Amino acid sequence: MTFLEVNYRYRGPLSPAQLKRLGELAGQYGLRRIRLDEKLSVARIEFDASRLKESEVLHWVRRAGIPLLERVPVDRPAA
Repeated sequence: MTFLEVNYRYRGPLSPAQLKRLGELAGQYGLRRIRLDEKLSVARIEFDASRLKESEVLHWVRRAGIPLLERVPVDRPAA
């Protein structure tokens, strides 16, 4: 397995129904974890790249009703 993380800005705040659907995605379709930075309106999506392409990840998250906008760089800790 190869895990990758992508970050996408989303239009928020999210409704309780959207949050529920988002929670149901984790663990399915090769999506490992989805974390929201509500202050920055950024969804941090970790997925199994040996099973999914980034375009498929976007498809499933958007299908759950999450309004993803543009990709933002993944923050890396200083070395």
